[in-house]
Amino acid sequence: MNPVSISEQMMYNTVRLETLTGSSGTGFFFSYEFDNTSVPVLITNKHVVNDNPNETMVFLLHLADQSGNDSGENYRVELSTQWIFHPTHDICFTFVAPLFGEVKRRTGKDVFYRTNSESLIRNRESLLELSALESVVMVGYPNGLWDKNHNYPIFRKGYTANHPGYDFNEKSVGLVDMACFPGSSGSPIYILDENGFCDKIGNVYLGQKRLIFLGILFAGPVMNINGDIVVVDIPTQKKAITNAQTMINLGYYAKAYELLKFKSMIKLLLDTGSR
Repeated sequence: MNPVSISEQMMYNTVRLETLTGSSGTGFFFSYEFDNTSVPVLITNKHVVNDNPNETMVFLLHLADQSGNDSGENYRVELSTQWIFHPTHDICFTFVAPLFGEVKRRTGKDVFYRTNSESLIRNRESLLELSALESVVMVGYPNGLWDKNHNYPIFRKGYTANHPGYDFNEKSVGLVDMACFPGSSGSPIYILDENGFCDKIGNVYLGQKRLIFLGILFAGPVMNINGDIVVVDIPTQKKAITNAQTMINLGYYAKAYELLKFKSMIKLLLDTGSR
């Protein structure tokens, strides 16, 4: 496939992460800009890597053909790396440029991927310009499911369950009304309009595209056998949720602007040569 639409581009932004013990989650590519240098990283939740900064993860990468398009080939990676943890939220990242270089050396082909950029992130003030009820899209691997033949993720749609401009009980946390299952941890959540949209004061933007990166799924409330509702990390294995606990189709996400806190950490690592 040669991805054209925004949603088609998203098919090459995520990877299905799996530990050596078989639990799975979602990761996605993100790039930080420093002057004229772009630094690509892989983002996921801390709990997807078992809160282990040295966890080994297994995943597949798309390979590009000589024209720079998707070749239809995939390359299996078993990555032993350092995961760098966010100071307050359930997010972590690792550098992927060295990995991409090694894949190129071994296969003779570049990795075919699409990355999120800082320009897709809105600050708190800009989020207040949105409406309380916005349609959202999540891309990932619920229950570890994916298109095995093509190495593609699964799209899910839902709605914001609280206003994106306000925190839901905790700092930099939002809530979505969406089915969130084991394996969805680490999935990016967007407001995506590919064929026009309407803003909250009624202005209509016919045919215009809109893409806003809202955040990263990390947890969800469940109802136990007694009817009590508690919040748990979205598990990475299906067996983590028993019959005594039922998901109630809500998900907590860390707001995307929290990823910007990684930028100073990355610059320090680049300056010291620790990358």
